[in-house]
Amino acid sequence: MTVQAGAWQGSGRGGGKSVGSAVLGAVLTLLVFVLVFVGFLLAPLALLLVAFLAWTVMKPRQGSGDGAPAASGTPGDDDSAFGFGAGAR
Repeated sequence: MTVQAGAWQGSGRGGGKSVGSAVLGAVLTLLVFVLVFVGFLLAPLALLLVAFLAWTVMKPRQGSGDGAPAASGTPGDDDSAFGFGAGAR
């Protein structure tokens, strides 16, 4: 059984890439990496923006006027929670 020396020693120039092809492959790899990395950075911010916009639209409007009349500014006897620190009673 004989073994050819060129097959495992790399003595001949095989079908390798040219310099331009290697540079193009490296640039495309870096471009894909940057796009994916920026996408992962911006996706949470975009999700927060969408959630904030949905909350703004779904939130009931304060003081629309057609609901119950506005409460007076003075606390009454039945107001168990009024003003700052009312929960400390």
